[in-house]
This record gives sequence, structure tokens and C-alpha cells, in this order.
Amino acid sequence: MKIDSKFFEERWVKAISAEFGAQGVLTVIRLLTGIYDSPQGYWRKMTKMDRAVLAAEAATDITTVNAILDRLAEYGIIDFQKFHKEQVVTSREIQRTFIRQSGVSRARKLTWSEHCMLDTGQLLELGVYPAIYGRDLEEPYGEPMPVCPKAQYLHPGWRLIRLRNPDPKTHIYRVIRYSP
Repeated sequence: MKIDSKFFEERWVKAISAEFGAQGVLTVIRLLTGIYDSPQGYWRKMTKMDRAVLAAEAATDITTVNAILDRLAEYGIIDFQKFHKEQVVTSREIQRTFIRQSGVSRARKLTWSEHCMLDTGQLLELGVYPAIYGRDLEEPYGEPMPVCPKAQYLHPGWRLIRLRNPDPKTHIYRVIRYSP
């Protein structure tokens, strides 16, 4: 869920605008930028204090903010269960956008963090691979397997490799220097 030139053309944004006016759209924009600017980057807790701050930032009242959040959950923009049970604002699309915008290296810790809604297959599609840090493992099957064969053309002298290990669910990814 990106805030870009097509943001205002989304059906759900038009629906929020029709129901709540410009303050509704401003509230949604402040909410999304608040999520992406939060320390986690892909979820945000919405306590009463957070809702009051969001209402002040969007120049509206807390009742309107609550109604907008309920409507976003109803439209599926934020996850209904997480919002109503844990007061957490996130969704699969918000998490995908976070990974795309922040880069894989920062998002790698997403696989082990709380409120992650993406399964391993979805994370792999986005380029986030489970990794082990601080363990010395030897490559049991001989040579490391190249992950990106075009890396030698993109970054001469460097190659991204995947070190296979006996546990098929876990791989270690490293960038190594090589001589062609």
C-alpha cells in the first residue's frame, strides 16, 4: 500500500473520502506514514493515546478516527483480527510494501518478529530469506550455490551465494569476493 500518484484513485480511498471527507483521507495518510515511520516499520499499536495523537495530527476527533479505523478493517486494508484483538494496525500488503521500500537487508529480521503475517513462501518471493547469525557452518555439499547468476555483471568481483546446510528450512546467505 504505497502513497503515490495513484493513491487517490484506489476505490477504498474514494470510499473513505466520500464518507469522511478530506479529514478521512488525511487520517489514512497520517496513519500509513506513521506505520512506515514506526521503529517496526510494518505495524503500529493503536492505544487510546495513539488515537488521540492521530486525531490531533489529522485535525479531527477520536470518534472519527475510531470510525475510520473500523472502516479500514472492514475494507480489509488493515487486518480485522489483529486490530480488534490486539489493537495492532497492519496487513499483508503493508508488510509487503515495507519490505519493498526498506530493502531486504533491513526486512530480514521480519521473519522472526512479532505480528508478521507473511508466511515463508511469501517472504521468499520478496527476497527475504531466513538466516542464522553467529554460527559457523561448513558447506556440506561442496561448492556454494550461486543465488543470482547476474550478480557478477551487476557487481563485478562480488557474488551472492547460498550456503546449504543440513536443515533444508535454513540457509545462510553471504556476499563473497571472487575472482572471475
